[in-house]
Amino acid sequence: MIVVPLLAALFAAASLTDNDASTTNVAEQVESGEKKQRRPVKITSDSTFYDRKSGYAIFSGRVHVDDEQCQVHADKAFVFLSETNDLKRLVAVGNVAVTNEMRRAYGGKALYYKQNGMVVLYAPPGGVAEVRDESKKENQSVRGSKIKFWTKTEQVEVVDAEISAPVSGGDQKNLIKSLR
Repeated sequence: MIVVPLLAALFAAASLTDNDASTTNVAEQVESGEKKQRRPVKITSDSTFYDRKSGYAIFSGRVHVDDEQCQVHADKAFVFLSETNDLKRLVAVGNVAVTNEMRRAYGGKALYYKQNGMVVLYAPPGGVAEVRDESKKENQSVRGSKIKFWTKTEQVEVVDAEISAPVSGGDQKNLIKSLR
């Protein structure tokens, strides 16, 4: 496994074969009170392609994105960078898992917007996307064809929703009350 800064890794990507592993660090600005700190986003994959002029990179094979707000695992990821080489947006496809301290999410495709921490998760063909809330004592999950959530909040929007949550008394009336 190779661990190098983003530009060096991406320039060297042309020499990587499908059997090589590459790791890339994308420097990003993180708000910390009034002072900004730099924290690298670490991206690991079997191979990498980088188009510097267009500001994007393609990571293929066992992709792992280690970001401050979440972890993303996928078969392939398209990473879009700002002019300053910071992560702006990520599109992950194939066996996608997105995790953080609060949630575990699974689907066929995910869009991640770094600036606002929004994740849009799509179901795989013939399947469902799922988000499990692990910040509570009881297991709670939501399934649907499209799920939108934010990494730092408890906001979730679901299309074709199926929600499971523990309910006191175990009846449907209490479930409806708990969702209001």
